[in-house]
Amino acid sequence: SSTFTGRVGLKGMGVAPAGIDKANTGHQHLLINAEALPDMSTPMPMSPGLKHFGGGQTEVELTLPAGEHRLQLVLGDYLHIPHKPAVISKEITVTVK
Repeated sequence: SSTFTGRVGLKGMGVAPAGIDKANTGHQHLLINAEALPDMSTPMPMSPGLKHFGGGQTEVELTLPAGEHRLQLVLGDYLHIPHKPAVISKEITVTVK
């Protein structure tokens, strides 16, 4: 359906809310239908196509219009800046009916 629950996981690192500076941790940023990855040297901007899980969430309720959508995760540090090297999921495609 147009509203569904997405769950994310992470191996080899920990999850921490934005603003918490702790080694080997970060929080997820969900790219929705992104044409390209964001600038990996600056904080990722909030936009309709880039959802921040700044509270350290590992689950989100998404509402998307009918059709195919590409989803991809980028792990950001406490300042929303992608890690070096970047921690990025494979892109997946979901179909909303």
